[in-house]
Amino acid sequence: MTTGVDEAAYVGGPAGGHPMAFVQGAGLSRRMWLPQLRTLDDESRLFTPDLPGHGRRANESFSFDAAVRVLDALLRDESDDPALVVGQSLGGYVAVEYAARRPPGVAGLVLSGASADYQGTLGVTTWVAGLLNRLRAAIGRLDRRVREGVAADIEDGPLPPDIVTAVIDGGISLTGYGQGAMALAGLDFPRELRGLDGPVRLLNGAGDRLNPGAAKTLAPSLPGADTRAISDGGHACRIERPNEHTPVVREFATGNVWNPDAKQRDRP
Repeated sequence: MTTGVDEAAYVGGPAGGHPMAFVQGAGLSRRMWLPQLRTLDDESRLFTPDLPGHGRRANESFSFDAAVRVLDALLRDESDDPALVVGQSLGGYVAVEYAARRPPGVAGLVLSGASADYQGTLGVTTWVAGLLNRLRAAIGRLDRRVREGVAADIEDGPLPPDIVTAVIDGGISLTGYGQGAMALAGLDFPRELRGLDGPVRLLNGAGDRLNPGAAKTLAPSLPGADTRAISDGGHACRIERPNEHTPVVREFATGNVWNPDAKQRDRP
């Protein structure tokens, strides 16, 4: 890693590299992207903030307005060029919202575990689950049990010990998870995605119970979209299978986003 902005955000990689922003999922911190950042740090300009309600911003409340402001402030301060924005789960929906509100700032999107439509029944159940998690977070022993369980899952995964320690030390927030779920419920992200013109990759673990099927339904309605699945990966495939996840992101960046031939082919 080369440089840091502050404890709530990271900036690294060569100053002249193509900008890539990584937006975390609910419950962890920006450090969940450490496997990807380590691999891409020599070739791209990298940005990743803690979202409100998470990491060093755990004392802030999550909302999509607040999350977009955090991402926008980081990219406006640190980059003059549009970024490829890579979002995991909740972070994928933040990336879509950011692209919809500030199209000139986005060169493309990789949405990992973020293809499902949280309207209707799924939105209701997600809102209720978010509320229950916020209630659990207020009960010390339940909050502690969840955080210990998440930490144990990370420790049992394929990440090297130093990254495991860094991810866990970055914070595990049941409150942030609940706030994110409640904010996500009912929002019409498919409509916002259909209004975007840039390249989009819907990237999911093959074992994710919601998103691969949703991606196959959604992709045909999106201009410039494709889908990829990580075999033997679940919803958290960026941690479960980082050696498969990161090359798919890199290939999309070099082949679809920064490739002038691809841009030429996409012109009408």
